Amino acid sequence: MTVACALVLGHVPFVRPARAAEPPLAPPFKVKSVTGETLDLATLRARGPVLLDFWATWCKPCLAALPELNALHERFASRGLTVIGVSVDGPRNFSKVRPIAQRYGLGYPIVLDEDGSLQRSYQARAVPTSVLISTEGRMVHMTQGWRPGETEDLERVIAALLPDSTGAARP
Repeated sequence: MTVACALVLGHVPFVRPARAAEPPLAPPFKVKSVTGETLDLATLRARGPVLLDFWATWCKPCLAALPELNALHERFASRGLTVIGVSVDGPRNFSKVRPIAQRYGLGYPIVLDEDGSLQRSYQARAVPTSVLISTEGRMVHMTQGWRPGETEDLERVIAALLPDSTGAARP
């Protein structure tokens, strides 16, 4: 499967169709991380929202976004957010994924989408693509491409889905 790397200027936010009453349901998945951890969407959603980041080792905007995504993980993991990096690299680059995750100090799990099934299921046609899934299983935010500082919008959406820092649920 061919994947385009969304240029910094090619940022495309997800826009819900006007007639859609609610965001689309996220396709279920059960995958293994590069460290062998089983990640099941239903189980993860029970703890809080899930952020999928489709990326590749050869994609410069993807690599530039990693520190900001890791900061989101560090800031919100204790309140229930799960960030998952989904590498869409081909077999030639699989061996580069773990070293890059280590170099960037990523604290969230990374999975290899070896057969492209996650990428197809979530219609991630370009990298980077971020998909935020609510605890109800809805894809509430999707962004293709990345620009410095753009995670501020994503941070606001995440914060609105999480209980406040005292543990009280948001209205």
